[in-house]
Amino acid sequence: MSTIKRIAQKAGVSATTVANVLHGNTAKVSPATREKVQAIIDEEKYAPNMGAIILAHSNSRIIGVIMFMEPRRDETVLEDPFSSAILGAMEREIRDNGYFLMLHTTSDEDEVVRLSKAWKLDGLVLVWVPGDICRVISGSIDTPLVYIDCYFTDDERVYYNVGLEDQRGGYEIARYLLSMGHTDIAFLANNPQFYGGDPARCEGCRQALRERGLSLTDDRYIPLPKDRRERETLYRRLVDDQFPYTALVFSADYYAAEAVSFLQDCAVEVPSRISVTGFDDNIFARLVRPRLTTVHQDSGEKGRLAISMLMKLIRQEPVPEANVRLPVRLEIRDSVRRIRQD
Repeated sequence: MSTIKRIAQKAGVSATTVANVLHGNTAKVSPATREKVQAIIDEEKYAPNMGAIILAHSNSRIIGVIMFMEPRRDETVLEDPFSSAILGAMEREIRDNGYFLMLHTTSDEDEVVRLSKAWKLDGLVLVWVPGDICRVISGSIDTPLVYIDCYFTDDERVYYNVGLEDQRGGYEIARYLLSMGHTDIAFLANNPQFYGGDPARCEGCRQALRERGLSLTDDRYIPLPKDRRERETLYRRLVDDQFPYTALVFSADYYAAEAVSFLQDCAVEVPSRISVTGFDDNIFARLVRPRLTTVHQDSGEKGRLAISMLMKLIRQEPVPEANVRLPVRLEIRDSVRRIRQD
């Protein structure tokens, strides 16, 4: 097994120089020496001891990522391409900056606060955390902190956040449905217990309907169960004759694609019997048949931008914009039918 001493002998330098290269302390190491030592480290496939790295830097070199969501009961969080795309982009950026990623998922508000305070981290990313918890965490830890897809309940402090034009996305999808003759619309999403992306998307739908003198009443914001079988029961019930809906607007492609597949298996044709739309434009939207009309967002860019922002905070560099909202666009495909001419 390779050691720092062996690498130093092969490079003709001191063990201290090798350690400095490993730990990034290269201010006094010439570029030529650094490249030579790094080449031998790679050749030897040397794996540094994490404990030694932490001691050498007086920090952990670890970036924590906490995803605040209750996992679906029969799937893991990362089975959703949206979650894995964000996480994959963050991991690559974290690794390229010489750090390591620690991931945790939870729907326990107290656990988010506790872990944020207890972990020895160089930086922290919190994803989909309710605004009240954001306020508590930001007021109680000194760790550089960036949020993703969070909405905040106070103006007392600066929150570094990378989000989305959620309301705009909901508005665009509803306006398109209206242009196709749909006025009887249901919005399906996670339980709206706190304000965030899903309620903002629903508000966008409401805005588009209000402009036409219509409304999306509270009973048409339908929470989706965590259990898949319960969701399938709901999908089947929503296309029964007792419900007037001509279009189901889902807050995520994951659920929209699941509903389309299930309804097709039940001989309920999409879109001839009911139209379905999604949000995200992930791989499910393109693989399901009919292909989903949806709202496109660049989830990978969201993850990359969050880590770029976090690295600036760690290095105490200025961040040009604290609360970024990435743009969206409508992707029109095959899952919506025209029911009358305007």
